[in-house]
Amino acid sequence: MSAEAKCQSREILLAVGFVFFVLGMFCMGCAKRKAEICRLPEGREICFQGRIIQSQPKGTRTVYIVKIYRFYASSAGKEMKENLLRGGVRVMLFPEDGVEYVLGSIIEAEGKVNPFSQASNPGEYDEEKVQYGNGNYFAVKDVRVNQVERPMLPVRQWLADLSVHFSKVYERILSKNDAALAKAMVLGDKEDLDQELRERYQKNGIAHLIAISGLHIAMIGGGLYRIMRKLLGGYLAPAAIGITFILGYGVMTGLSGATFRAVLMIIISIGAELSGRRYDMLTAMAAALLVMLIENPFRLWQAGFLLSFGAVFGIAVIQPMWKIYIPALPHWLEGFCVSVSVQIVILPVLLYYFFEVPVYGVLLNLIVVPLMGLLLPLLLFGGLAGTFFLQTAGVVMIPVRGIFRLYEAVCHISENMPGHTFSAGRPSFWWLAAYYGGILFIVSAAYRRKHMHKGSCNKKDNHGEDGQGRKEPAPGRKKKKTAIAFCAVCLFYGILFISLCMPGKLIITMLDVGQGDGIYIRTPGGKHILMDGGSSSKNKVGTYILSSALKYYGGNRLDYVFVSHSDSDHYSGIVELLEKGEPFIENLILPDIANPDEAYLELVQQAIEKRCRVFYMKNGDVLKEDGVSFLCLHPECADYADKNTGSLVINLSYGSFDMLFTGDLDAQGEREVQEKLPERQIEILKVGHHGSATSTSLDFLDRLRPRAACISVGEENRYGHPAPEVMRRLSGFADKIYLTKDDGAITIETDGKTYRFSTFKQFSD
Repeated sequence: MSAEAKCQSREILLAVGFVFFVLGMFCMGCAKRKAEICRLPEGREICFQGRIIQSQPKGTRTVYIVKIYRFYASSAGKEMKENLLRGGVRVMLFPEDGVEYVLGSIIEAEGKVNPFSQASNPGEYDEEKVQYGNGNYFAVKDVRVNQVERPMLPVRQWLADLSVHFSKVYERILSKNDAALAKAMVLGDKEDLDQELRERYQKNGIAHLIAISGLHIAMIGGGLYRIMRKLLGGYLAPAAIGITFILGYGVMTGLSGATFRAVLMIIISIGAELSGRRYDMLTAMAAALLVMLIENPFRLWQAGFLLSFGAVFGIAVIQPMWKIYIPALPHWLEGFCVSVSVQIVILPVLLYYFFEVPVYGVLLNLIVVPLMGLLLPLLLFGGLAGTFFLQTAGVVMIPVRGIFRLYEAVCHISENMPGHTFSAGRPSFWWLAAYYGGILFIVSAAYRRKHMHKGSCNKKDNHGEDGQGRKEPAPGRKKKKTAIAFCAVCLFYGILFISLCMPGKLIITMLDVGQGDGIYIRTPGGKHILMDGGSSSKNKVGTYILSSALKYYGGNRLDYVFVSHSDSDHYSGIVELLEKGEPFIENLILPDIANPDEAYLELVQQAIEKRCRVFYMKNGDVLKEDGVSFLCLHPECADYADKNTGSLVINLSYGSFDMLFTGDLDAQGEREVQEKLPERQIEILKVGHHGSATSTSLDFLDRLRPRAACISVGEENRYGHPAPEVMRRLSGFADKIYLTKDDGAITIETDGKTYRFSTFKQFSD
């Protein structure tokens, strides 16, 4: 290609890129505008009209997805004049118990807005972002239907009924867990899937098996198309049958991100064959990406969407590189190279969204993926056979049960192997940029090498020159350069991954646990510590908040857990972690008091049963880890009529930085602590008893003179915390006062000299 032609090609690419960038910005602007309009307060009455396009089982109820053409916000039952939005909005409809609708029906109804919940802690599940990625903007409850118009041809309902039929067949011929697996793999229905089993597949890197992914569509849809080609001959009729089936199957299984991508790509593949053109995976991937992002730009922040396209990119771009660098690659290693290629691309996505990577996932996929080629046809044939001959279906399912047991066995073996999981926490933006920048550089170099090799082969003369008088490098020199490049790549990525585990700053995060306390601490050397962990207003705070935050910061075990006292809003989540056994708690530290209550003793017993070491702290005791000192200032080993008075009080020191943790200490306890405080100023105060009027006295604050204060408090709590008088007293001393109910999780980072605050809600906004 001439220099002029290359220049023109680059100009065209830049022009196309600019057009797509402008189009993307426009689509994202429209999507954000819709989100702003749909962000209505909870309980707001609306009137709406739309088409029911999907149903989802939720326990004993059915939730419907409605494509709304228009809706009006109403006040006191009367419509406002302003028409807020026309078309393009999907919402979740929660009808009355027992009420069912035909999919495809047009519905006119009224109801109350039920916004999706937002995350307020690092690592916490964010329902709003997930539902936006699915295309749903809010939910509607207390629905009052005014009119329903059934469709002429209820195709969606027929597909839904077919899915229900297959579900019942699986439930009759398989055990409960096996039936749930079959429904997840064939129908995309994970409602009955055991949570422990779901987590097991995810931890071992084979969660794609229990979601309708490109693997399923390629095997089922592509397989049917090839069979039709052999039976019917030609292209047109098999293509029509194949595309119809693929679309129907995609709609029946919910048409999620990965399914939508696979459906589009296989339709493009069939279309290419039908028109006599060569199918190009990258072109098909780009077309699917464009269609999906125009339809819903919020998909760009979905883990499933990124993993799906990342896997295709790995197969289409990374996998061919093995042949470039290793021309004599053995055939039996090709499957391993495909698995590694996919893992290379999706690894940062796994770290960013799930904070850990299964080390042996590549090897497990070499076993489980080939078996899917047998498992899926057996499940489909068994479902069809069960319609007419239940005994025949039972025979077909015998190897299915065997494959399921094999999957369990390989997962169990993997989990018991050393270094099963690499936990690094969420990587920074710069780490991600460096990782993918390195991949782009390597890919560019590989394909440039391939292009130059082809050109030199075409231009070489009889003297081994490339046509321009340059000698071809000797084979030994080529191998040496390749080895040097390989070592450089290994060194670069080795340093990159080591940087994830390098010691850093001291991190203290006051988690938003509602009405309760939960403070996570990571020392500069990587020790993971919890200071209380409970709530009286949020369920499963241990699983959904404490454990998730620990993974977010790269931990898979807790080195120390402090419990200030035996109120459930300070330790309920810790009990949950002990019962679950994950993450493992190595050391539990309790206040050394003379009159422990029943809850205190039960907590000790549970810790001992889980092989957790129990220690007791009193005034003067100190724990030191990685240069961080935890000095106990209270209690004494004495009787305390009120357990709040006997709260554990810890002064954390790191360099010139100090933070005081006071549990639920009351005014009486504060008077005892005042005399024991170190002479130097306390930078940050964790306000006692959630800002109760019985704590944080004026004398105590005058002695501390904190520069900032943090209060863990639930929104609209029945105690009225924080008390107005406490806020007034604090404002006289502290420059900044943070509340978890307003700011979400509050994070302090310090190097021992300076410190910096950041709040989760501010960061999310």
